Amino acid sequence: MAPGHVRLLVGGELDLGSAPQLHGALARALPAATQRLDLDLAEVDFVDASGLGTLMWCRQRVLAAGAACQVVAASPAVERLLRLTGTHDLLTGRSPATVGRPA
Repeated sequence: MAPGHVRLLVGGELDLGSAPQLHGALARALPAATQRLDLDLAEVDFVDASGLGTLMWCRQRVLAAGAACQVVAASPAVERLLRLTGTHDLLTGRSPATVGRPA
């Protein structure tokens, strides 16, 4: 991985109980993510509003530091929540209609 590029793998449930753990992991990863922070959420089984809030906090912090932040892989549960909340394009950088289509 290139310098300044960090990929954070997240699994399990992302809810009120686990969001503080993710918040801490994101805070520790931010100083190294000077260019880009990729979030791999392919192994997340469940996500609620507090988990989504943590993802949005992370995005804001990374952008404020002048880097990019993007969900690069998402489980069906995460995809569904992002679509339902209108945050899909914002957090993934791509439209749900183009997911799975060849480039």
